[in-house]
Amino acid sequence: MKQSSIVFLAVVSLFLQAFLLISLISFFIGIYNAYAAFAGGDPKLIAGHISSGIVISLIQIAPAILGYFISYMLIKNKRVNDFALLKSALKFYAYLWLLFIPIGTILGAKLLTQLKKG
Repeated sequence: MKQSSIVFLAVVSLFLQAFLLISLISFFIGIYNAYAAFAGGDPKLIAGHISSGIVISLIQIAPAILGYFISYMLIKNKRVNDFALLKSALKFYAYLWLLFIPIGTILGAKLLTQLKKG
Protein backbone atom coordinates (compact mmCIF):
# COMPACT_ATOMS: atom_id res chain seq x y z
CA MET A 1 0.00 0.00 0.00
CA LYS A 2 1.15 3.50 -0.71
CA GLN A 3 1.81 5.91 2.13
CA SER A 4 -1.01 8.25 1.03
CA SER A 5 -3.59 5.46 1.03
CA ILE A 6 -2.50 4.40 4.51
CA VAL A 7 -2.89 7.94 5.78
CA PHE A 8 -6.31 8.16 4.14
CA LEU A 9 -7.42 4.89 5.76
CA ALA A 10 -6.10 6.05 9.13
CA VAL A 11 -8.02 9.33 8.92
CA VAL A 12 -11.20 7.54 7.82
CA SER A 13 -10.81 5.07 10.67
CA LEU A 14 -10.40 7.82 13.25
CA PHE A 15 -13.33 9.77 11.82
CA LEU A 16 -15.62 6.74 11.88
CA GLN A 17 -14.59 5.79 15.38
CA ALA A 18 -15.52 9.29 16.54
CA PHE A 19 -19.09 8.03 16.27
CA LEU A 20 -18.24 5.89 19.29
CA LEU A 21 -17.85 8.99 21.43
CA ILE A 22 -21.04 10.50 20.00
CA SER A 23 -22.82 7.24 20.75
CA LEU A 24 -21.71 7.27 24.38
CA ILE A 25 -22.85 10.86 24.76
CA SER A 26 -26.26 10.02 23.26
CA PHE A 27 -26.65 7.07 25.61
CA PHE A 28 -25.88 9.13 28.69
CA ILE A 29 -28.20 11.92 27.53
CA GLY A 30 -31.00 9.34 27.26
CA ILE A 31 -30.25 8.09 30.77
CA TYR A 32 -30.17 11.65 32.08
CA ASN A 33 -33.52 12.41 30.43
CA ALA A 34 -34.97 9.31 32.06
CA TYR A 35 -33.62 10.46 35.42
CA ALA A 36 -35.12 13.92 34.89
CA ALA A 37 -38.49 12.37 33.99
CA PHE A 38 -38.39 10.17 37.09
CA ALA A 39 -39.98 12.92 39.19
CA GLY A 40 -43.08 12.83 36.97
CA GLY A 41 -43.75 9.24 37.93
CA ASP A 42 -44.73 8.06 34.44
CA PRO A 43 -42.98 4.72 33.83
CA LYS A 44 -43.73 4.78 30.09
CA LEU A 45 -41.97 8.12 29.73
CA ILE A 46 -38.96 6.88 31.68
CA ALA A 47 -38.77 3.69 29.62
CA GLY A 48 -39.14 5.72 26.44
CA HIS A 49 -36.15 7.90 27.34
CA ILE A 50 -34.03 4.88 28.21
CA SER A 51 -34.97 2.99 25.05
CA SER A 52 -34.42 6.02 22.83
CA GLY A 53 -30.96 6.49 24.34
CA ILE A 54 -30.11 2.85 23.67
CA VAL A 55 -31.52 2.75 20.13
CA ILE A 56 -29.85 5.98 19.04
CA SER A 57 -26.61 4.76 20.56
CA LEU A 58 -26.79 1.49 18.65
CA ILE A 59 -27.51 3.28 15.38
CA GLN A 60 -24.52 5.54 15.89
CA ILE A 61 -22.22 2.63 16.74
CA ALA A 62 -22.56 1.06 13.26
CA PRO A 63 -20.06 3.40 11.53
CA ALA A 64 -17.74 3.10 14.52
CA ILE A 65 -17.56 -0.67 14.04
CA LEU A 66 -16.53 -0.13 10.42
CA GLY A 67 -13.81 2.25 11.62
CA TYR A 68 -12.73 -0.33 14.17
CA PHE A 69 -12.18 -2.95 11.49
CA ILE A 70 -10.21 -0.51 9.32
CA SER A 71 -7.93 0.31 12.24
CA TYR A 72 -7.59 -3.37 13.12
CA MET A 73 -6.51 -4.05 9.54
CA LEU A 74 -3.90 -1.29 9.77
CA ILE A 75 -2.57 -2.70 13.02
CA LYS A 76 -2.38 -6.22 11.61
CA ASN A 77 -0.37 -4.94 8.63
CA LYS A 78 2.05 -3.16 11.01
CA ARG A 79 1.18 0.22 9.49
CA VAL A 80 0.37 1.89 12.82
CA ASN A 81 3.97 2.07 13.98
CA ASP A 82 4.70 4.68 11.31
CA PHE A 83 2.36 7.19 12.97
CA ALA A 84 2.74 7.94 16.68
CA LEU A 85 -0.39 10.08 16.83
CA LEU A 86 -2.47 7.35 15.22
CA LYS A 87 -1.29 4.81 17.76
CA SER A 88 -2.21 7.02 20.71
CA ALA A 89 -5.61 7.87 19.17
CA LEU A 90 -6.34 4.18 18.62
CA LYS A 91 -5.42 3.46 22.22
CA PHE A 92 -7.92 6.14 23.32
CA TYR A 93 -10.63 4.58 21.16
CA ALA A 94 -9.77 1.12 22.47
CA TYR A 95 -10.44 2.32 26.00
CA LEU A 96 -13.73 3.83 24.83
CA TRP A 97 -14.67 0.51 23.26
CA LEU A 98 -14.30 -1.09 26.68
CA LEU A 99 -17.33 0.88 27.86
CA PHE A 100 -19.69 -0.84 25.41
CA ILE A 101 -20.69 -3.98 27.26
CA PRO A 102 -20.46 -6.84 26.12
CA ILE A 103 -19.38 -6.69 22.46
CA GLY A 104 -17.42 -3.46 22.74
CA THR A 105 -15.47 -4.79 25.70
CA ILE A 106 -14.27 -7.72 23.61
CA LEU A 107 -13.41 -5.45 20.68
CA GLY A 108 -11.58 -2.96 22.91
CA ALA A 109 -9.55 -5.66 24.63
CA LYS A 110 -8.62 -7.17 21.28
CA LEU A 111 -7.54 -3.77 19.93
CA LEU A 112 -5.44 -3.09 23.04
CA THR A 113 -3.66 -6.45 22.77
CA GLN A 114 -2.94 -5.86 19.08
CA LEU A 115 -1.58 -2.40 19.85
CA LYS A 116 0.67 -3.87 22.52
CA LYS A 117 1.96 -6.56 20.13
CA GLY A 118 2.48 -4.30 17.16
